[in-house]
This record gives sequence, structure tokens and C-alpha cells, in this order.
Amino acid sequence: MDTLARVVRRGALLPAVVLALSCLTIPAHADRRYFLFTYSPFLDEAGEAEIETWFTARAGKQDAGIPVGWEPRLEYEYALHDRFTAAAYLNFAKQPGEHLQFESPSLELIYRFQDAGKLLGDPAIYLETTESGDELELESKLLLAHRRNRFMSALNLVGEFEFRHDDRELLPSGHVLRNGFAGEITGGVAYEASHALSVGLETRYRSEHPNFGRQSAALLAVGPSLNVRAGKGQLALGVMPQVWGTPGSSGGRNLVDFESMQVRAIVGLEL
Repeated sequence: MDTLARVVRRGALLPAVVLALSCLTIPAHADRRYFLFTYSPFLDEAGEAEIETWFTARAGKQDAGIPVGWEPRLEYEYALHDRFTAAAYLNFAKQPGEHLQFESPSLELIYRFQDAGKLLGDPAIYLETTESGDELELESKLLLAHRRNRFMSALNLVGEFEFRHDDRELLPSGHVLRNGFAGEITGGVAYEASHALSVGLETRYRSEHPNFGRQSAALLAVGPSLNVRAGKGQLALGVMPQVWGTPGSSGGRNLVDFESMQVRAIVGLEL
């Protein structure tokens, strides 16, 4: 609980961000970010651009030497077409007692197969590539969503592929970690209370497979999401506590491979 309290205290600046966004009066056009881990296939119109600042806090691993890890991220997104967007990221990391460090760049592409409403689930495909120098990561997703009145539901099927460039990391079996696969299913349901506010519930299941082998670890996390939108800006906030994990290490959770909780905030501004 002390670790969580520190995360909440460090997030005390969020009300100030919400207040700043509320001062904007120009109507917003960028699609709302209802969830923090689940992507929507509803994209911006061609020619629209947006910048986002991400803050992710990871807390509660059994390694007491790293009570809270921070992962800031900067994103620039541009809609090349009504059904095709591209985004570039700069990824950073901040550990307790250390300076903020640049980790890697990423490139993201999202393509929706048809205009909204023409296909069931409005399917879109997502591809993100990240090169850190130590490994190349490819992340693919199938994005599905449905809007009905004030409700928004979304589902992502995710496959992550990692290819390491060195032999330094060893598995518990003693084998060298050369590559890996992780599968995820994320989804959520949100209610748009007003133009300015939406609230939701999001879930995430992840299964990891080093060297493309058998499952080594898995987790299930469930938590609330919140979006505040005003003018050209929006703030999304989500808390994702782990409710189950394997192999279990503490109360049916896996606190060796995963955190007990992730807290993520994203501030976006349409250009």
C-alpha cells in the first residue's frame, strides 16, 4: 500500500492537467481515448495530427530495489487517410535514484479495412516496431470495437515478437533467451457520460513464451478507466491491478514477472 500511495501522490499533478484542459474552448475532433491499454479502430480524419504524452508507473514487483518504475513516452500521430494513420514514439525510462533515460524509438501504423459502420466490429490492423539496440520488437494487433448510443466496447487481439541481438540474458533453465512471443487479449466497455467525460472498465490477459516455447508466465488484470475531454485536449487515466498470475508467488498473483499494479495517464492535444 505504501508503494501505491507514492504513485498516487506523484500523480497529484493530474487535477492541474484536467483544469488546464478544461480551459480550452475549441471543439475537439480527435477520437476519444476511452481505454489505456486497448486501442480503438476509430481513427481521425485525413490530415489531422495529434501529440500525446504518456506516463506509466509500474509498482509492486517482489524486487524491492525497484519500488516504482516510470516509463514516459512521447507520441506524434498523423492521419494519412481516413482509414490509415501513422505515429512515431520516443520511449524513456526512469528508475528510482536514476536520471531519465532514452530507451528506444517506435513506429506505429494502423489501417482500418472500411469506413465506420460498414463491417461488423469495424476491424483494423495495427503494427508497431521498436528497436532498442538490445532487441527488435514487433507488435501486431487486430482491433475491434462497437458503439451503441453512449456505450463503447473494444477488443484487441495482440501478438508480440521479440528478437534479441545478444546472448547475455539467461532463462531460469540456463538456456539463452534469443527470442520470445507474448499473446495478449485486452478489452473494455466505456460509458460516455457527456462530451467531456467517459468512464469505463478494462481487462488485460497476457501469456509469455520465451524462445517461442511453452508458457512461462501469465497474468490477468482488471481496472477502471477515465477520460476527460475539453476543446482540443484530452486526458485519459487508467489503473490496472493484477488480480491473478502464474506461476503464483503471492496470493495467487505473479509478482516475479509482473507488477502488482500499473497506473497510466495519457495527455493528448490535437494540432
